[in-house]
Amino acid sequence: MGGVKGERKAASPSPSARGRLWAKYFKGKKLHGEMDIKVEQAEFSDLNLVAHANGNFSVDMEVLRNGVKVVRSLKPDFVLIRQHAFSMARGGDHRGIVIGLQYAGVPSVNSLHSVYNFCDKPWVFAQMVRLHRKLGPEEFPLIDQTFYPNHKEMFDDRRGL
Repeated sequence: MGGVKGERKAASPSPSARGRLWAKYFKGKKLHGEMDIKVEQAEFSDLNLVAHANGNFSVDMEVLRNGVKVVRSLKPDFVLIRQHAFSMARGGDHRGIVIGLQYAGVPSVNSLHSVYNFCDKPWVFAQMVRLHRKLGPEEFPLIDQTFYPNHKEMFDDRRGL
């Protein structure tokens, strides 16, 4: 991952919403007391990824350099994801990047499994319902909700709504 001669660096591209600069939290920190941590921060929309079954992979990241967008390729040692991987907005589906990171076997501070599961809010709520049933309302209170598999079911008169 580049760096000064003789220096070992652990690099982490951090898909993150704009505003919070994660590099300042890791400045001067070392991994296992020996490797400097180099933070490469970008939004999902600025990342592209290719992963091969043999374990080789590469992440391309668009960055602004002197007001010009350039693409840098890197091979992260691990990732920290601080951005939702899916939204209904145009261009908001970044599940492919999460799948590619999993395919490549890139370690993640927050599990890629949980990042992917959080792409589907009803799925997350279903998991919370499971915990609510297991632990009980005193231990795991939950606001009552109703799930419909599609919008037509919401207006079915047979349901008494």
